Amino acid sequence: MPVLGIDVSHFQGEVDWDAVARSEMKFAFVKASEGNTMVDSRFQRNWTACQDAGLLHGAYHFARPGSDPEAQAAHFASVVGPPAWSELPPVLDLESTGGLTVEGVLAWARAFLKKADDLFGRQVIVYTGGLWRRTLGNPDAPDIGARPLWTARYGAKEPVLPRPWQRWDFWQFTDGQSGQVVDVPGVRGPCDCNRFRGTLDELKALAGHAQVPAVDVDAAAPSAVPGATVTPAWPGRFFTWPRVSAVRGEDVQAWQRRMLDRDFVLDADGAYGPESKRACIAFQRALGLEPDGIVGRSTWDATFADGG
Repeated sequence: MPVLGIDVSHFQGEVDWDAVARSEMKFAFVKASEGNTMVDSRFQRNWTACQDAGLLHGAYHFARPGSDPEAQAAHFASVVGPPAWSELPPVLDLESTGGLTVEGVLAWARAFLKKADDLFGRQVIVYTGGLWRRTLGNPDAPDIGARPLWTARYGAKEPVLPRPWQRWDFWQFTDGQSGQVVDVPGVRGPCDCNRFRGTLDELKALAGHAQVPAVDVDAAAPSAVPGATVTPAWPGRFFTWPRVSAVRGEDVQAWQRRMLDRDFVLDADGAYGPESKRACIAFQRALGLEPDGIVGRSTWDATFADGG
């Protein structure tokens, strides 16, 4: 019996995730972000509700090649947050060239995937198909093709594989209007439906790969940092810029205050902007960390480590 799931975005409107979970659907992919700044308007509600309903779930980012791939990866990771049990690997949805050449798209995808792998701590899935085979001319990129593939073909016949892949792992077999249409309880109107190649146990194992970080919420945003001897727990979100709206909060201010203690120049205003990013890059370079200007777990821990 095939393992079925859906993928959704704000286009589906309000979803009754409890009804979805009571149906034959076992998993869901949820749109999180697009480009450098866009956040799907229903992501947080969908993400929380499908998790609460007990569905295996993963997030996807709609790629906009042509703008900074690392910034897009950081934006994606910041929107989704730290991994948790029952989460499927994150997905890069690659359907547009953004005006780049074939080699430009491949280079963009490699840069995004490397950064996203690092930020999520696991291998990102690639969603592609027609773009790769027709628009890009089916290029051979074995490093990208070594990743799990999610692809589409609406109908009973299995998908035609893009050149570098030897198999599909997720198959989007209908958009809710074409192919083998499935009426999904809890979703009004058309809905993409997917098959997982393996068994339900194999899908659970894929989701269970995520490592759950130990985050002490009470300690995540301390009001006073100077003199601290214990590293406050990483708050579980990435501080990035540019971002609309800006990353703000007590945790950002706590990091900024600690940076001031370390003699870096920035305002402790609780908003992560260009000044904070410049200070972050300078700090990362001083410690031999990757100077990406992103405050993730490693940069957070290094900031609060003794000796600064």
